[in-house]
Amino acid sequence: MADANTIKVACLGYVFVPGAQDLIREIVPEGFDVRFAEHPGPEHEAWLEDSDFIFVVSPVTGAMMDKAPKLRLIQKWGIGVDKIDLPAAERLGIPVAITAGANAATVSEHTIMHMLAISRRLTLADRALREGRWIVGEIRPQARKMLEKTIGIVGFGNIGRAVAQRLQGFGVNIIYYDIQGRSDDIAKPLNAKFVEMDELLAQSDIITLHIPGGTANYHLFNKETFAKMKPGAALINAARGDLVDEAALVEALESGHVSGAGLDVFETEPRGETPLAKFDNVIMTPHSAGSVMDNVVPMARHGFENMLRVLRGEPIPDADLIVNPTSRR
Repeated sequence: MADANTIKVACLGYVFVPGAQDLIREIVPEGFDVRFAEHPGPEHEAWLEDSDFIFVVSPVTGAMMDKAPKLRLIQKWGIGVDKIDLPAAERLGIPVAITAGANAATVSEHTIMHMLAISRRLTLADRALREGRWIVGEIRPQARKMLEKTIGIVGFGNIGRAVAQRLQGFGVNIIYYDIQGRSDDIAKPLNAKFVEMDELLAQSDIITLHIPGGTANYHLFNKETFAKMKPGAALINAARGDLVDEAALVEALESGHVSGAGLDVFETEPRGETPLAKFDNVIMTPHSAGSVMDNVVPMARHGFENMLRVLRGEPIPDADLIVNPTSRR
């Protein structure tokens, strides 16, 4: 039975599967009582009443925060905070933090996988063989090597830079655009060149997105954006689904102006039936770019360390801190 000094943490969301729970329990800080809900529901809301911290991938509403009078920090598993009511957190004096950089390696690997799968038409080849068809002649006219192609990275934060790093052995030309401008000290060792957005669209053979979703970037890739892309270019999105107007992407794929897409995120999740499923040149994965079991411990440690900082009265690193209320509870 936990005593009054026990620190209670509610872990809410799909990443907290039984296997992950076992790994996390092995590294839980002393004095922490961790409770898991892989599929949070109304029956778990009672947890909020005595939780000191919540560690989440699931939505966090203002109403949930109102039910958590002891809450000292909302710790996001990963970096996307579009499902957290940030204005409510500010109003209620609750800090919000992410695990900046903790999933950069896994997401960047997934991104490269999508690039290769699209370039070599992996989905088409795999399906044909499973159906008993040997289509080497059909594959050749559609497949492309990555060597000497131009890769455009939109967003040069932790994940965008990790993608550039992992592209070093491919013999590609790397360009990037970031709203913060050029970062020559970081980009030069990665052989990456800053360009403006329109230039990136016009030059890139493959464009990969690594920027936040939300109002500011909603449907950044739309009918007009696709028209500016180099004919035959491909698009990778392992960031946020609302960055891409899916109806406009379908049109661009149908016309052939966009030669393929690798999508790990969608406008509606979980993704049900979609016109995108009819394309052999579209690779789809279920928002799983960061979903690898051997990254569970580093992610959990990162989040727990932020909680310990709060308990010790230490600041959370700027890279992690999303909401820093002017007046805390």
